Amino acid sequence: MLKLLIVDDELYAIRAMLKAVDFAALGFAEVYTALGANEAKQKLQTHAVDLMICDIEMPGTNGLELTEWVNDHFPDTITVFLTGHAEFSYAQKAIRLGSFDYLLKPVKTAQLEAVLKRTAAKIGEDREAEQLVESAKKYRSMWQRQRAVVVERYWQHLLSGRAVPSGPSLQAVHLPLEPGSPVLPILISIERWHKEFSPYDEEILEYALRNAASELMLGECRGDIVKDANGILLALAYGVGDCPLEPCEFEDACRSFIEASGRYFYCSVSCYIGVRTTVVGLTDVYHRLLELEQSNIAHSGTVQRLDESQVSPGAGAKTPIAIPWSDWVVLFETGNKRELLGRLDQLLGELQEAHDHAESASALYHALLYMIYHVAHKNGLSVKEWAGLRERSDEQAAIRSIAHLRSWSEWLIDAASDHMERQRGESSALIAKTKAYIKANLKEVTREKAAASIYLNPAYLSRVFKRETGQALIDYIIHEKMERAKLLLAETNDKITDICEEIGYENYSHFGQAFKKKVGIAPHEFRKRYRQLGENNGR
Repeated sequence: MLKLLIVDDELYAIRAMLKAVDFAALGFAEVYTALGANEAKQKLQTHAVDLMICDIEMPGTNGLELTEWVNDHFPDTITVFLTGHAEFSYAQKAIRLGSFDYLLKPVKTAQLEAVLKRTAAKIGEDREAEQLVESAKKYRSMWQRQRAVVVERYWQHLLSGRAVPSGPSLQAVHLPLEPGSPVLPILISIERWHKEFSPYDEEILEYALRNAASELMLGECRGDIVKDANGILLALAYGVGDCPLEPCEFEDACRSFIEASGRYFYCSVSCYIGVRTTVVGLTDVYHRLLELEQSNIAHSGTVQRLDESQVSPGAGAKTPIAIPWSDWVVLFETGNKRELLGRLDQLLGELQEAHDHAESASALYHALLYMIYHVAHKNGLSVKEWAGLRERSDEQAAIRSIAHLRSWSEWLIDAASDHMERQRGESSALIAKTKAYIKANLKEVTREKAAASIYLNPAYLSRVFKRETGQALIDYIIHEKMERAKLLLAETNDKITDICEEIGYENYSHFGQAFKKKVGIAPHEFRKRYRQLGENNGR
């Protein structure tokens, strides 16, 4: 309900209005009165007044001056003027002050009621508009908070092959792109943390890294920093506005980001700059970047660029046909080749009947390659060493006819399945070798040395290790160090400082903190409890 203030220096005029009009029936539940401007100011300061009916001619501060004050202090209060003089100058001033209406005394009841009805309606409309604006602000704020999550999920689905780019899907997540829009991806590889952090602390630092990457790498270009399904960070620069998307233009920015990461965020990173591609062709470039990172064994904290010759000519130039990605990926990943080949044969049959199948054949060719790369990288396997894959991945030869595409597709699925089965065994062997190296070299072992011992990139080995064991590589190293320390504390009389040195800790304080964090008690307390337990058992 609304609140009304009647201001007039003549008490009989106020009483006449109160007697003549049923204000409550018109929507004004509370009606206040004031005999002059000073009293009106007091009422306005203690009550949230929606409408002020104000006489103009009053001694001291007149109604026009009072309204100027009200406009400054309570701009949402609407004013209707009353006056006994039909002077044009008054009307002009009232209009300039934003008066809702201007009535001459004596005011007829019907006329006043009509003005009150219009005023109540106006206030209702204004409040509804304000609610809509506030709702819009609320939902806009909610969308801004959720945008990063929604956009990241979209790119994850696209890069994992669970979605194909389309105009509507890009518009739905408010990306300023079309399937053929230019994009430049940059893979950000976190190679190692300079200190031991909890997963929560690493998450906070990674958030800070994202913000720094957005500011330093993307700069004035529109784009997003996202994480793929395997936890790898990608900077995606969009070719909109004045952003040139030339790979060489991003090299200095990447070097600045690498320097800032080491100085402020306690980590070493490398950046792998892709080539200008399209949204449709992004998956192919993304997989090539993964290979580039995987092959970087010796050079930490560097900027590397993808050679354009490493990207399939024309990749992504055509819009892919609708393929049941989730089904195909599951069938391939689980080794159900017979069912996969059956579905592929059915699709090829449909293409055979099509009048113009060249575009769809090309899309299917790239789709199958994307599927292979996705499953391989998801399982931490290298596609780079797969014999014959590059040599036999000539698009023009493969899609020369449906018969050629069928033959090539069958070869691809068979060869990829064999390579994956063999590499899965090799992957398990790599994990075993990594564990053996760690146990044999506890004093000097680091993530980088463990990776170098089996000729792998440290970041890549960490992802494979986590995928195979469910445990982070650095956590496994610390676990093995603490297990060795527990054994030495329990079964030897070695000084704790010597044990600390034997497992690779430079100072006792750091060792003591790490031991207590993992075991729950300090090293000397652990030795004391173990020996007391042994004495009790010996009695």
